[in-house]
Amino acid sequence: MTYQIPTTVPAALTAEDTRMVAAILPQEKQAWFFKLMGRESAVDAAEAAFKEFTQNVRFNEGVPILDDLPEGWRRGADRAMRFASINIETPTQQLDLSISQLARMDDWDKLVAMNVNRWRGQVGLEPSEEEWAGAEILPQRNADPETQTDEHAPAIWVDVIGRPAAGASSMGGPMTAGGPMSGGPFSGPAGPFAQTGSDSGKAGDAVDPHAGLPREAREAIASGKMKAPGKAIPQGSKSGPETASSEDTDSKLKYDRPEGWRDGRMSVMRMAAFNVGPEDAPAEVTIITAGGDLRGNVARWMGQIRESAVPDKEVDEALENAEKLEVSGHEGQRFVLIPPTLKSAPDDDAKDDNSPDEESEEPQDSPAGGGTAIDATIIPMDNGFSLFVKMTGPVEVVQAQTEQMRAFLKSLRF
Repeated sequence: MTYQIPTTVPAALTAEDTRMVAAILPQEKQAWFFKLMGRESAVDAAEAAFKEFTQNVRFNEGVPILDDLPEGWRRGADRAMRFASINIETPTQQLDLSISQLARMDDWDKLVAMNVNRWRGQVGLEPSEEEWAGAEILPQRNADPETQTDEHAPAIWVDVIGRPAAGASSMGGPMTAGGPMSGGPFSGPAGPFAQTGSDSGKAGDAVDPHAGLPREAREAIASGKMKAPGKAIPQGSKSGPETASSEDTDSKLKYDRPEGWRDGRMSVMRMAAFNVGPEDAPAEVTIITAGGDLRGNVARWMGQIRESAVPDKEVDEALENAEKLEVSGHEGQRFVLIPPTLKSAPDDDAKDDNSPDEESEEPQDSPAGGGTAIDATIIPMDNGFSLFVKMTGPVEVVQAQTEQMRAFLKSLRF
């Protein structure tokens, strides 16, 4: 009798790879971690809804709002060291979505890289020396633009697939610079990160110069369908005549740069940046795309230039008085926000005949102590995001650049 012994494992018995998708979302004081890990087929089934969820999650005072979950998701039992757990049913496995937080580190890139490299270890991958350990920027549709547009803290998307080592645990929460948090599930199996640098690849391995860009963008660059973005320009450097148009002729963003505007500090979030005014006390102009509602942005900006709370009535007035202007075929709204004055309004009885009346368009008081002013324009675009053109700096500089900013806005083409 002859026996035939199969040399391959039947597909039904083959262990699947493990896939992890995760988002790291910045808030003013915290970093929030949303992580989903399981069989590749299960995570494949849940990925689209999970990514959409992390792109649209709203926060209230730095805390995520979880009242409206996608269909098939339900809150799980409370677990130590987690903010929340969510159970997600898929055809092959029930997945556990973990949500946790850490205090923000000064070095956002380091916080991201440490956690992504630890997660890579959980699926059996070696540490990466790429920026953010190979993670990508995650556009957020309902993010706080001031948080999202911090060039040092973009929202991050992680997608890794591998085979965990036998006996490896998938437990482990966010990690700080000092190592895993002690106790509970955050202790994790990963070791210190001091040794993740030298053994991550062979000598001479090329580093992807476009690491950090979305995967689709990297593939388009590699195929020649998309031009690679330029490198960040050091603050204060000059790339050409001050009155030149946008230098990158392949860029979708075109503009005529006003005289005296100098190249500013670029970042992965900024489409353009300039310094204007005196070298020793300049204002900064930035252009970015982000989400968020109009009123929320204006209220936040008003809060940035004052120490007290902003009454709703004043926000309403700012919205009503916004300058309407067309920018590249889109209807934009411009807000020139000056800090409140120190001088209190005189009593009606003390007001003489020469006092300016309430209808006067002339400024009645000068800004208190110089202070900081904001000249910001929001231009809704066709993709649900908005273009934000914002000048922030000393009041006298912002006021002096009023016409230059208006001319710059009208020159924008995208």
